[in-house]
Order: sequence, then structure tokens, then C-alpha cells
Amino acid sequence: MEAGPADSLYTVVDTEHVVALNAAGGAEQGRVVIKDWAGREDETIWLESELDDSLLLHIPFTASVSLRSVTLKAGQAGFRPAEMRVFANAPGLDFSDAESREPTQHFEVVDVREGAEYQVKAAKFASITSLALFFPHNESEGEDEETTRVYYVGLRGSWKPLPNKLDGSVVYESAPRPVDHKNRIGDMGTASRPGF
Repeated sequence: MEAGPADSLYTVVDTEHVVALNAAGGAEQGRVVIKDWAGREDETIWLESELDDSLLLHIPFTASVSLRSVTLKAGQAGFRPAEMRVFANAPGLDFSDAESREPTQHFEVVDVREGAEYQVKAAKFASITSLALFFPHNESEGEDEETTRVYYVGLRGSWKPLPNKLDGSVVYESAPRPVDHKNRIGDMGTASRPGF
């Protein structure tokens, strides 16, 4: 199996909470495009718009991320998004906001089938905890196809743990276990019973 890039952020994407607005099959379909490096070539599963050709993908992270690039593998002619608007730290972004707000960065989607990597302005994407990708329309502008397709979204950069986030392996004692705390009186031969 081919190893992915060392700076892949795949392991810190909160895949379970990735959602796509206006996705055929429901919001949870957004997670199907967040694939590991080996899965980027799989074109049997994709994210597709439902009511029109706009899609809004919300990607939360489990760490503080400094993003360097977004790799997008989009649909073939007619289904390919015409542009990608990227928003840093915009977890509640909806279509109205995405249309009216200035994106953190904007890209014209290039016409390549194997996927293209879009370098972001690193200073604008430092210490982020979520990312929103807005595809307002496909290249046909609604003339031919009213469906937009995305096959793969890959993210590259660096990350560090969120401050004050507890490590799941830490175990706290909620109540003392008597076996761990010897009773000195009991050690001297005096019977002791737990009281209430």
C-alpha cells in the first residue's frame, strides 16, 4: 500500500462530525470524501449535490491545525465545481453566509481528473479547528448539469493537541477502593466495617 504524505491531516479530521449541506443522501454523506491517501483514487463513492449544484462541506478537527493545502478531486466535465471558497473556523456557516461573506481564500477549480492541490495562505489558516469548503456552482452554471460531484478532499499541514483537551487514556479515581487504601487500625488486628 502506498504511504500517504507525512503532513497529511487525515488522522486529525473529526470524520464522524463532517457534514455536507445540500448533499444527496443527507448531511452525513460529507464524510465519504474524507479518505486516506490510498482511497483518493476510489471513484465508486462520491459526494453529490441534491437540490441544485451548490455544496457546503464542514470539516471539524480534533486538534489545532495549521493548513498548508487542500487537495480536491472533483467530478468530470459538467459535474465539476467551478470554484471553491475556503473558510477558516466557520462551523455554523450556512449557504446564506457563504454567499455573502468574504472567504478566507478563493480558488478556481482546475480541470484535471486526478485531483489538484491548492496551496493556501498559511498565515490565514494557522491554529484552526474547523474548515468549510463552499462550492457555489458547477462549471455548467446550471445549464447542463444541476449536480456537483466531489470524490476526494485531502488536507495537508501540521497540527498540535488542543489546549485543555484531556487525553482519553487518563483514568481518575471517582471513589476510593478499600483494597488500595489499607486501614491502619485493621492492620493492627481490630475488625473494621465500612460505615454509612
